[in-house]
Amino acid sequence: MTVVKGIIWVCVFIASALVNAKPTKSVPVTLRVFGAAYLSEMKPLLDDFSMRNPNINVQYRWMSSEELDSHIRSGAEPQPDITISSVMHLQLRLVNDGYASEPVQFLDQGTSEHSPFPVWSHWRNALFGFSFEPAVVVFNKAFVQDKEVPTNRTELLGFIRQHSEELMGRIGLFDIRKVGIGYLLWSFERQQARNYGQFLELFNYHYARTFDSTRSMLRALSEGQIAMSYQVVGSYANSWQKLHDDIVVVPMEDYTPVILRTAFINRTTQNTEQAKQFISYLLSSPGQWVMAEQTNMPPIRLDVTGEKSAQYMRQEFADQLKPLPLDVRLLVFADKSKKEIVITEWESALKNYD
Repeated sequence: MTVVKGIIWVCVFIASALVNAKPTKSVPVTLRVFGAAYLSEMKPLLDDFSMRNPNINVQYRWMSSEELDSHIRSGAEPQPDITISSVMHLQLRLVNDGYASEPVQFLDQGTSEHSPFPVWSHWRNALFGFSFEPAVVVFNKAFVQDKEVPTNRTELLGFIRQHSEELMGRIGLFDIRKVGIGYLLWSFERQQARNYGQFLELFNYHYARTFDSTRSMLRALSEGQIAMSYQVVGSYANSWQKLHDDIVVVPMEDYTPVILRTAFINRTTQNTEQAKQFISYLLSSPGQWVMAEQTNMPPIRLDVTGEKSAQYMRQEFADQLKPLPLDVRLLVFADKSKKEIVITEWESALKNYD
């Protein structure tokens, strides 16, 4: 009888302890997202994802594309769980060289004709494009106020010649030796533009200034230090224009290069499921609508509409847009010897660069 009472007492004690015990909160998993995208553009997405996934603590770290590539290849700590960049050739080379996790087939990312994604927006189910971003020419608003703004490259060449004196030392370019997106767009231009050599000649003659970031170039435009910038990522230019109504953003109508901002899961991640959740969110309808409504990064999903969407731009400007291919052709731009040729040609032509 004493034994039975003892057992009952122990059971009551345990039950009481369970009732009175405070529930323990699970510790959020830290997910490191390293990106060459400015935090100001990514913040609405990061905030919305965090609200939907309170068990995941996202740490976002900005790096230049070249720094990001070097950081991952060197194995420097900490390594990211997810890597984001618009510099497509470096992203594709990292994936091709084995720095991404095993291929992942996301439920909402199928390859059938009913998929909400263009078939060219992902590669090997390891690298995923989530935005569709034209490169543009940007002018200082005051400079073009009483001028006819050029809308194609032939007109732009004539515009530079016509206003030669005013543009002396006031044309902005990316320093392609330091800026990954600048190198990528310049290399693509080299393939596409019939008047590529004429631009090189004019940029050199006018002592074109070089910049190592989009922000520094747009700031120089706003301040009137330069009058025009060539090949700027449109999302950044549009974001700047919203805050500083002193620039004019012009996509060239003869052709407009389009880059994809891409993401992949790093092979070193210890948080595979959380990383999958983040990529799934970027590709999801809610995530893409956040992009459409709260950022200047055009969403890539075909079922997200509006003037800033890839679907709208492809319908309205199909003949004008030239997306860079997200496939092995990009590896040509990543080839070291090829890059040396492009940069040597650029340096030789732009002898007067700043």
